[in-house]
Amino acid sequence: MQITVVGSGTVVPRLRRRQSCVVVHAGGEVLVLDLGSGAVRGMLRSGIDPLAVDRIFFTHFHPDHTVDVVPLLFAMEYGVEEPRTRPLHIAGPAPFLTFWESIRNVWGRWMFAEHTDVSELSRDGAEPLELPGCRLSWAPAEHRSESIAYRLDAGDGAFVYAGDTEYSRSVVGLARDADTLLIECSFPDDDPVPGHLTPSDVARISSEAGVRRVVLTHIYPASDKIDLISEVGRGFDGEVIVAEDGLSLEL
Repeated sequence: MQITVVGSGTVVPRLRRRQSCVVVHAGGEVLVLDLGSGAVRGMLRSGIDPLAVDRIFFTHFHPDHTVDVVPLLFAMEYGVEEPRTRPLHIAGPAPFLTFWESIRNVWGRWMFAEHTDVSELSRDGAEPLELPGCRLSWAPAEHRSESIAYRLDAGDGAFVYAGDTEYSRSVVGLARDADTLLIECSFPDDDPVPGHLTPSDVARISSEAGVRRVVLTHIYPASDKIDLISEVGRGFDGEVIVAEDGLSLEL
């Protein structure tokens, strides 16, 4: 698997950090986890063709994780020289189909290609999805009522993307023994916000899960002002990386 952090930011508009988006290359397919504002241009900046995406998975429905699905599908429909013939798979946690219908009601035919397949994932978990080159599983996260985190298992290791969450035992279980955990580190310990993580929270989840490497994302300006590597390192012995837009990792 090759992992690219396309957007490492938050709802706060910043030139340095786009909103949440992760791209994974696995088994010859291009998978996208969340599509916040700036994601489509961010893919181009990272050398990724957004029109070549095969699968999109959402962690929850906040705009900073979903809004760029509109320009992406619009481009797939009207920004190509030849019509797309292979399917595009889009999925998110229940009640994703209701959320998706609201998008259809606003944008209608302008963004829905013939080969788009939309499905809903049971938040409480189900049988993992066997994808080309990897297995996708998920578990509840503690942010919104629909929020989930994702895990991709392949021959070279396991990658977990937590999305937005506060401390969650189910996220710990999902990340158990993973090679890399990409997880939010939104606010400093002295200024916590419900539904989000601080460095000590990240350290707790990472240590309890026994992950090898933790990559910090979804970083608000206040967290950019502190030494996040040292702060997380107080409670976690593994490798700590602070994500920047365009960061590329391999398993």
